[in-house]
Amino acid sequence: MKAINKHGLRIHGLKKASGLTKEYGAYYGHFVEIFYNMSTGHVWGVYQYSIGHNSWTVYDDPDIVKICNTYHHMTMQEIADAIYDRMRCLNRYGFDGSDLNNGDKGE
Repeated sequence: MKAINKHGLRIHGLKKASGLTKEYGAYYGHFVEIFYNMSTGHVWGVYQYSIGHNSWTVYDDPDIVKICNTYHHMTMQEIADAIYDRMRCLNRYGFDGSDLNNGDKGE
């Protein structure tokens, strides 16, 4: 098994988060929100069923960043890469970039 490149970040929970993602299909209302806690390094997914994607999870903790919404399977490496990309955006621009694309993955 190939080692996961975590880009120097502390990331825990990749296997469980990846296992939650599936090929749901864009038009059936099923998707998974992927979140990352910057202080603990924990990543997790929240399954949603919402026609029109008008339901979402909100955390009142500034250390928790939404990484993406996905209705496709994401490997552990793809999730680690997405976390790295979001952290780069945070570091470069001072925000998580979700205003730009609503965190959607796989449109």
